[in-house]
Amino acid sequence: MEITDVRIKRVVIKGEKLRAFATVTFDGEFVVSDIKVIDGANGLFIAMPSRKITDRCSGCGGKNHLRAKFCNDCGAKLAPERAAKDAAGRAKLHVDIAHPINPECRQRIQEAIVKAYSEAADESGAAPSEEEPEPGNRRDPAPGAQMEGGDDTFDREIFS
Repeated sequence: MEITDVRIKRVVIKGEKLRAFATVTFDGEFVVSDIKVIDGANGLFIAMPSRKITDRCSGCGGKNHLRAKFCNDCGAKLAPERAAKDAAGRAKLHVDIAHPINPECRQRIQEAIVKAYSEAADESGAAPSEEEPEPGNRRDPAPGAQMEGGDDTFDREIFS
């Protein structure tokens, strides 16, 4: 499987380690969006797209996130500590939607994304500044967050 395209949307959220979202195209036929580029203790790494894990209320059967204290549907109190734990004892609250099957594939994807991120930083002259974002070149997806890359058609243009 060949990585045929990598697109980067750099993000600035003051005090956060998230640096960008990536969209990767494989063999010109399959796209994986919302791969996070995170600045960790040992440099940049990727986190595959994920969703929150939910469970069901024992009373009404309504879906609830694992950190919810009360049922979204009936309001019943939910048991604490419903989340399974990982090897380090942390609650497992998210599950990957798409992910590589082996470490070699993950490494190839990570290298391609980090390279594209570095090239995007070089093209703009520097990494995005948390204090002074470039005016007119970003949109605001959430309070305190700013993204580069123009309009929202970025990861949908191949489907037009």
